[in-house]
Amino acid sequence: MNNFDVDILIRSDRDLQEPFVVPLIRSDGEETEMTVQKILRLLPGKRIVAVAEVDGKQYLVKVFIGRYAGRYAKREVAGAAAIEDAGVLTASLEWQALRKSAKGHVLGFEYIPDAKNLLDVWKESENDKQRLRLIGKVVPVLAALHEGGVVQNDIHPENFLFRSGLIYTIDGGDVTRHGRGSLGAGKSMDNIALFFAQFHARFDHLVSEWLEQYRQLRAWPVDEGRYLRLIDLIDSKRSGRKKEYIGKAFRECTRFICEHSFSRFLICERGYDSPAMRELLSRIDERMESGKLLKAGNSATVALVDGPSGPLVVKRYNIKGLGHGISRAFRKSRAWISWANANRLDFLGISTVKPVALVEERFGPLRRRAYFVTEYIDGPDATVLPEKENPMAEMASIADILKELAAAGVSHGDLKASNFLLGSDGPVIIDLDSMKEHTNPVDRDRAEKKDIARFMRNWESIPQVKQRFTDLLG
Repeated sequence: MNNFDVDILIRSDRDLQEPFVVPLIRSDGEETEMTVQKILRLLPGKRIVAVAEVDGKQYLVKVFIGRYAGRYAKREVAGAAAIEDAGVLTASLEWQALRKSAKGHVLGFEYIPDAKNLLDVWKESENDKQRLRLIGKVVPVLAALHEGGVVQNDIHPENFLFRSGLIYTIDGGDVTRHGRGSLGAGKSMDNIALFFAQFHARFDHLVSEWLEQYRQLRAWPVDEGRYLRLIDLIDSKRSGRKKEYIGKAFRECTRFICEHSFSRFLICERGYDSPAMRELLSRIDERMESGKLLKAGNSATVALVDGPSGPLVVKRYNIKGLGHGISRAFRKSRAWISWANANRLDFLGISTVKPVALVEERFGPLRRRAYFVTEYIDGPDATVLPEKENPMAEMASIADILKELAAAGVSHGDLKASNFLLGSDGPVIIDLDSMKEHTNPVDRDRAEKKDIARFMRNWESIPQVKQRFTDLLG
């Protein structure tokens, strides 16, 4: 087992392998050791959140390293105290420790085993009745925080833990206490909107009941316009989160690795990153040639290749000639657009293939060929629907995808039946390089009608299928 001091932790980037030992000096001067068992979150050179053992007991530890370690540790302590002072249950801070170099501060919090965060419990909810009841348990916590003048500036479902009928509010690192009184209506509504923006827009019809519960807990007067103002705020917060989510898909972060050189730009989902995956992406044309050809066209070539952890689909966007190369050199590649749209759909909760990597060949700022890598869906496309004995479930799921696209103001641009794959977990939509998100209502309506008209042309010779889709989309 490795023994690391703070200087090593600062230099370790994301290469830390558990378990490892960190020597500590507690705030009372006692020297001890901490065995880090499982890293939960890692921000290189800044912060490590982990499950660790100290003196035979497990803790949730936050290790702050680097130049501003003391400042961030102090902020975390103050935030945890503010949550507790508001009368809200939180994981207790049990000890603090540091290194002599003052480059590292460690906080040991109560570890809550077997707890589930709100997002996981939400995903287990089967209907709106369960969802109403679930968030109804969190609303009193929000009201208590706001009544105590406390705001979680980065409020999200993972900050609420459920265990044995209790709800813990965690993560004091970005918590603000606004004076000693209660939070005003404006700041309260803003924070509530940010919370509800974490959930898909299709659940916004439940917000009015949660808002009424919150209103009663805060003893606010009835205001008929409050709900509509909140919905507008939620839409604004959700748009901001979506922009940030897609933006992160093009840079180094917790979820993605990024490499950028004179000759290549690469983004890869961190969960897929490995020496074998790097080798595949560096010799991607060779791997396509030795793989199974799925489509050979002038503009794009698609192949099934063996990935380190399972089959992958690689779509290469070709350069057809000098003129085409010049026209594409200064624009975002179609692979770039597909990658952005796949992450857009992921944010929106709309079923599509999971994006794995984006590779662009470059000559400085000029783009050349590009590659979009996704997971493989083992299933036929929707052209087989008329042949299936009972395709009603698949048809309903495809109709739901179309409705969700329309509700999000997103048009696909090429709704051929072959662009829906029928996987074991249900249909997914593919071929995303023509997809657009519309903000202008006129453009949005026009694009939606065009999409639906194109989709219906798939079934012109099969009236019963066309009628069924007409009924589902009506």
